[in-house]
Amino acid sequence: MSVTASQNVTRKRYGLYVLAILLLLLGGVGIYVGSHSYPIRVLGLVALTASVYLARISRVHDRSDLSEARGRGKDLKTAKGPGRLLWIVSLALVPLLGAAYFLLHLDAVNGGHEAWPADVFAGVVLACAIVWGYLAVKIFGSPNS
Repeated sequence: MSVTASQNVTRKRYGLYVLAILLLLLGGVGIYVGSHSYPIRVLGLVALTASVYLARISRVHDRSDLSEARGRGKDLKTAKGPGRLLWIVSLALVPLLGAAYFLLHLDAVNGGHEAWPADVFAGVVLACAIVWGYLAVKIFGSPNS
């Protein structure tokens, strides 16, 4: 049984993608389990970063492959910019971030004995980073993505 060059490339792509998923899981477990150990957390972050890199270079979800599969005359429908829901969520996070910061400030003024204001603030900051990062990609991203 002979393997053609395109099948070999496809196997390598999916092999890299599977390795990326395994590193993602390993990194997540490392960060969770090693929450009290700095070296384990750093190794978890390195595994997550390597996972993202491998997923990108695997090009499993490359748009050019998808458009070739559907036919040359039929391009996939791509959005031109951010939708209305993304704008609404992005703007709604601004007062939520302000309120979380205000709660964190009140806790700090009163001695900082509670942990939940810091947790709420960290969660809101994470949500803002994800949503605003996605918004920036939709606005400034290439027309093919």
